[in-house]
Amino acid sequence: MKKEGKIAKRTISTILLVVFVLMGAISLSVGLQMKHILIERYSDVSISYVKSVADFVKGDTIKKYYTTGKKDAYYYEIENYLNATANATVNSDKAEGLSIKCLYVFVPNEDGFTYIWDAEPGVEPEELLTKYPYSEGAKEQIDKFLNKTVTEDIQYYTDGVDSTPMLTVSVPLYDSSGKVVAIIASDSEVSDINRALNKIIIGVLASIALIMIITMLVYYFATKKLIINPIVKLHEATDKIIDNIESDETVDIDIHTNDEIEMLANSFENMDIKLKEYIRKNEAITAEKERIGAELELATKIQADMLPNIYPAFPERNDFDIFATMNPAKEVGGDFYDFFLIDDSHLAMVIADVSGKGIPAALFMMMSKILIQNAVMGGDSPAEALEAVNRQICSNNREEMFVTVWLGIIDLKSGLLTAANAGHEKPIVKQPDGDFEVLNDRHGFVIGGLDGVKYRNYDIQLKEGAKLFLFTDGVVEATDESDELYGINRTLEILNSLKNERPKGILDGVKKSVDTFVGNAPQFDDLTMLCFEYREMTNEFTVDATVENVGVVVDYIAGKAENLPFTTKDKHHIEIAADEIMCNIANYAYENGTGKATVSVKADSEALIITVKDSGIPYNPLEKEDPDVTLPANERGIGGYGIYIVKKLMDSVTYEHKNGNNILTMKKLFKK
Repeated sequence: MKKEGKIAKRTISTILLVVFVLMGAISLSVGLQMKHILIERYSDVSISYVKSVADFVKGDTIKKYYTTGKKDAYYYEIENYLNATANATVNSDKAEGLSIKCLYVFVPNEDGFTYIWDAEPGVEPEELLTKYPYSEGAKEQIDKFLNKTVTEDIQYYTDGVDSTPMLTVSVPLYDSSGKVVAIIASDSEVSDINRALNKIIIGVLASIALIMIITMLVYYFATKKLIINPIVKLHEATDKIIDNIESDETVDIDIHTNDEIEMLANSFENMDIKLKEYIRKNEAITAEKERIGAELELATKIQADMLPNIYPAFPERNDFDIFATMNPAKEVGGDFYDFFLIDDSHLAMVIADVSGKGIPAALFMMMSKILIQNAVMGGDSPAEALEAVNRQICSNNREEMFVTVWLGIIDLKSGLLTAANAGHEKPIVKQPDGDFEVLNDRHGFVIGGLDGVKYRNYDIQLKEGAKLFLFTDGVVEATDESDELYGINRTLEILNSLKNERPKGILDGVKKSVDTFVGNAPQFDDLTMLCFEYREMTNEFTVDATVENVGVVVDYIAGKAENLPFTTKDKHHIEIAADEIMCNIANYAYENGTGKATVSVKADSEALIITVKDSGIPYNPLEKEDPDVTLPANERGIGGYGIYIVKKLMDSVTYEHKNGNNILTMKKLFKK
C-alpha cells in the first residue's frame, strides 16, 4: 500500500512547531522587556511622591517627636499631608496605575525602626514611636542611607500573603545640618503590571499568529508546487520505469522547476535509458556466462573422466589396492593423477601439478597425462619417460608452462618400485611394521622448464603390507584463516593415525583433517592425493578331497604361477609337487573317503608359497624316512616316494598340525 502526503504533513507540522517555538520566545522576550519598562515607570512615579514628601517635611522636627513622643499642630499637618498624598494615588490618572498602600516616615536604629508618621488609606495609622524589627536585608540598605552612599532605594517584589506585585521606594530625610535623621518610604501596589503585560503579550501573539498562518499557507502551497508535485511525478515515473523495465519504451518526465529537482528528473530519464542499455548488455553477458558455465561444467566432467575414478580400480586383483582423489580450487584444475597396468605384473602411478589454474592448466594437464602414459606404455623407464615428455613439451611451450611430476612403476611380483621425480613433492612411505615417513628421493627439474634435462631412477623395495602416499602441494600448503600452513608435520601425524586404514580411508581422513584445519578460509590450490597399498598375493581355493579334483587344483596353482618369474621347468616342478600332495590327501586323509582340501597361493618378493590344508587324520609326511634311491628297485621299500619327490622339486617344505588341521607349506624361489 502506498503512503502519500507525508511531505505536506511533515511540512505543516514543522511550520507549526516553528510558530509555537517562535511565539513562545517572542512572548518571553517582550514580556521581560515590558515588565522592566513598567517597573521603571512606576518606580519614577513612586520616587516623585516620596521626594515631594521629603521636600515638605522639616527634618529638624524629627528629633523632637522621636525623643518626646508628643504630637503638635505641625505633626498633624504632616499626617494630613501624607494621607492626602496616599489617597490621591488611588484614583489619579497621574499615578498611571500606581496605588500607594502605605506612606510612612521612620527613624532607623540598631535593632529596628520607629514610626514617626504612617499614612495608610482606609487603615488606622501606627502610633507614634511604634517599633518594628528590620526585615531581611533592610539593615544593610539603611546603613547605606546613613553613610550617604545611596540617595534612593527601589525594591520590586511579590506580596507573600496575596501574591500582589509590590513596589517599595525610600529616600533619606535630612535635617538643616545635612544629617540623615529619618527615612521616608512608600509601599505601592502595582497589579496593573501583570494586566498590562497580558494585554501586550496577547497583542503580540495575535499579530505573530496571523503573520505565521499567512506565511505557512504561502510556504505550503509554494512547497507543494515546487517540491511535492515534482516529487510525486518522479515517483510515478519510477513506477513506470519499473513497469516497463523489459520494454524499449523510455520515460518522459515533465518537470520544469529550473532547480535541482529538474536536474534530478533529467537524471531519472538518463538512468532509464542507461538502465535499459545495461539490461540488454547484461542479458547478453548472462547468456555468455551461462554458456561458459555449461562449458566449464562439461570441462570439469571431462577432466574427471580423464582420470581413473571408478573404484575398486582393479576388482580382479587382490595383490594391491589403490585410491586417488582430486579437488580442484577452480572449476577445473591443473593437478592430476594416473595409474594403469602396463602388463599383469607392472603398475604405473603418476601424480603431477601443473603451474597455474583453470582452463589453461587443465589443457596442459591433459596433454602431459597422455604423453606420460604413452611413454610408459611404450616401454620407457620412469626417468626415460620423463625425459621424453620434457623434450616434447619444451619443443612447443610458448606459454612457458611447466609441470612437476612423480612417476613410479612397481613390479607387483617382487614389490620393487622404480621411480623418478621431476620437481614434485617427496613421496611418503610406510613399511608393514613402521610409520609413514617422508622419503628423501632424488629430485630432477620440472617438466617443461628446460630442454635436455636428464632424470634418474631410484628404487624403493615395498614389503607386503607397505603403503605409499603421494600428494600435491595443495595438501601441505593448505592455509587457515590466520595464514598458517597445514604443513608436512600435520600430514604425517594424520597419516600415522590412519596407518591401519585402507587407501580410501586414509585419503578420506586426510581430506577431513585438511578441511577442518582450513575452516572458512578459501581454497587457493588444487588438492590431489593418491594412496597405494602393496598386499600379499594370496588366494584360497577349497575343493572336495577327491581324485577327480586333483587336476582342478593343479590347474589353479599353475594359473597363479603363470606370470611369475619361473622357468618352464620350474613351473612343471610346481605342478608335479601339487599333484603329489593332492593325491595323498584324496587317497589317505579321510577314513570315510569324504572331506575338504583348501589350497592358498601367495607370492612375496622372493618366492611363490603354496599352502595345502585338510582336516583329516593327523599325519606328518616329513617324518617318513627318505627312500634310498641308490638301491635297485626290487630292494627299495614301498611308499615315501611322493613326498620325497616334492621335497626335491620345491625349495622348502614344512608341516604343522594346528586347530585340527594338517597344514603343509611348499615354497618355490623366483629365479634371479
